[in-house]
Amino acid sequence: MPEKKHGPAPVTVVARFVLTDRHKQDTEAFEEAFDGYREYMTTQHGFLHTSLLRSPDHSDRHVIVTEWRDNSAYKAAVMVPDFLLLTAAGLMELADLDNDHGPVLASASGTDSQEAGQYCVVTSHEPGDEAPLVARLDAAARREGFVSGSVVASDRRKGGCVSLLRLRDAEAVRAAGAGPDEEIYEVIAEASMDGAASRAA
Repeated sequence: MPEKKHGPAPVTVVARFVLTDRHKQDTEAFEEAFDGYREYMTTQHGFLHTSLLRSPDHSDRHVIVTEWRDNSAYKAAVMVPDFLLLTAAGLMELADLDNDHGPVLASASGTDSQEAGQYCVVTSHEPGDEAPLVARLDAAARREGFVSGSVVASDRRKGGCVSLLRLRDAEAVRAAGAGPDEEIYEVIAEASMDGAASRAA
């Protein structure tokens, strides 16, 4: 079973974006706006990693997952005019933000890998027992094509949590099987704290 993490917890922010009706076809513009977001984040103290995910079935739906060393680092980066102006001028100009879970704190369990996965399965779990998501992660970790995964607690919905499962390719996603509450996204671009960035072709 994935190891339970203790001590000061990193912060993972899961933000869902849906392109507005006016910008429904502007997927490329949104992904270019992410490049500006990514460039800003990689200069911030305490930043660890960010990924841009896009639904393979709905090109107007994206998720940005950003990881921070701790809550203080996260707040210091986003509670400043530079970040607000960047967001307003870039991502928020093109898409509506659905961030019900807010920053999700205190990783409940997880495994880490430096290998870049191609798909991410995102599952939101309403208040209740996190055991099913942890069990799902444990099962996925034993399968071919698993890259990394974590179950993190919601900062806004008491008892709620989000599961993030990274898989190598579409075949691994099919082998794992998608549940009714799971959303599948392709990893489009990402960057880590050392400034290394990548973008899918």
